[in-house]
Amino acid sequence: MISIDTDVLGVYHVFTRDARYPTAATFMEKSRIVERGITVFNLHELCGILATMWRQSEARTLFHEYLGASDIEILYPRLKCATLAEYWGEQDEELLARIERGLRLGDAAILWAVESNACEVFVTWNTKHYSSKTGVKVQTPEEWLLERG
Repeated sequence: MISIDTDVLGVYHVFTRDARYPTAATFMEKSRIVERGITVFNLHELCGILATMWRQSEARTLFHEYLGASDIEILYPRLKCATLAEYWGEQDEELLARIERGLRLGDAAILWAVESNACEVFVTWNTKHYSSKTGVKVQTPEEWLLERG
């Protein structure tokens, strides 16, 4: 499975005048043939981008479209806990383990969901943020497209 970062989704859905839009659009179309997902944190982040642009109703619509999509999975961190106290304890440990790798909270949460879902590739334009901090393969959309011919 591949996981797609907010920056790629943001260019595809919001910043369509960005020079990277053609690559993002090609990537989103060609990646439909593989198992793919976005973390719930990426989805919330994407909706937050829309909301800060005074596009709140679009944010809610997009959120529900992704929840109902058949060609992309919403990835939640995999938890092993049985109680609410265990949940918060596990969440703290998982996030701190990634923060200690040099990640900020948002990136740590995203990487937690990516890693706990055994994603093979994380597609982002921010490869420097992640590549030295995870065992998951980190690629730009261009790199992913080139690898698949």
